[in-house]
Amino acid sequence: MSTTPLRLGELLDQLAAQNLTPLPSERPLPEGLSGSNDAESSPWYIKALVGIAAWIAALFLGSFLGIAGFIDSSESMLICGAVLTVLAIVLKRLLRHSIFWGQLAFAAILAGQGLLIGGFGWQQSDVTMISLFVIGLEVLIFLLYPDTLQRMLSVLAIVGAIGAILYEQELQMWIHGLNTLLALLAVIVWQQEFRLLASRWSPFRAPLAYGLPLSLFGLCLLSLISFYEATDWWLSAAGLALVLLYLAYQILRELDRPLFSAMGLWAVGTVALLLIPAYATPGILAAVIVLLLGYWRANTLLMGLATVFLLFFLSAYYYNLEITLLNKSYILLGTGAVLLVVRLLFHRLIGERDMMVDE
Repeated sequence: MSTTPLRLGELLDQLAAQNLTPLPSERPLPEGLSGSNDAESSPWYIKALVGIAAWIAALFLGSFLGIAGFIDSSESMLICGAVLTVLAIVLKRLLRHSIFWGQLAFAAILAGQGLLIGGFGWQQSDVTMISLFVIGLEVLIFLLYPDTLQRMLSVLAIVGAIGAILYEQELQMWIHGLNTLLALLAVIVWQQEFRLLASRWSPFRAPLAYGLPLSLFGLCLLSLISFYEATDWWLSAAGLALVLLYLAYQILRELDRPLFSAMGLWAVGTVALLLIPAYATPGILAAVIVLLLGYWRANTLLMGLATVFLLFFLSAYYYNLEITLLNKSYILLGTGAVLLVVRLLFHRLIGERDMMVDE
């Protein structure tokens, strides 16, 4: 009999209601453990609509400041941006449970970031310096502004700025190492999910847990376009394959299965097969890593994101092949067979894990 998996916050709420929580009763639950404060408690589409509304509000706010004459130079942009950013941080910290003030603060922080980056870019033409400014600004906002969506946007902005620095300094080859690092960090964050939720770093878990995979997908998109001038994408594929093997090893170890067992050999063989289409399109392996993480942690949002990007990267790989349609059809059949094997492996892994939990 299949049941819908509970989120960690909901489970801990039920345990606390029955006085079965493992945390000391005199110590309050860290932020993010309760169902109401959990970053994942709100549906993803609600958060997406909130983000879109905040962007629109930020554009109107910036337009109003420009029309009113408050912004007529780079200095005024920097001053207005700094005021809005500080005001947003103060509002969010003092009235974080108010929906109205929270949305107002979100619009203000977005407008403030735009004005600060625009004003600095107006004064400074060096892309590297602008990117370093963006990194410093987003790190401060990530630490000071207590909002999951904004912190996730900060992660995306930081990774994008690093990519811009690599391009400006003609260090595009380092993008392969950055891809591998992002994938490894994403695996570690999800692997340590429960420890992070039970620690003071709980507010940073969700932004990193979703921001790192999205940043990884964004960098893998560069393999499909030529303007970034990065080559040898097989290096990214090799690095991501190692991360995928590491993830499979961690799951097998959780199930008390050795790497050289039948299931372990299945996992190694599947990774080897996935390397064929991922040779020039490493996004395929990135999507499989995130998909496996979603299955591992029973996270439907993560699985949904991974599925969308997996279909996209597979379509891009198929479209870019310079072979006959007959050979393309054979490759599609083979890829489908590999994915079915991966699905079977996922179900066996998750099934065995659920059996161990029931016992």
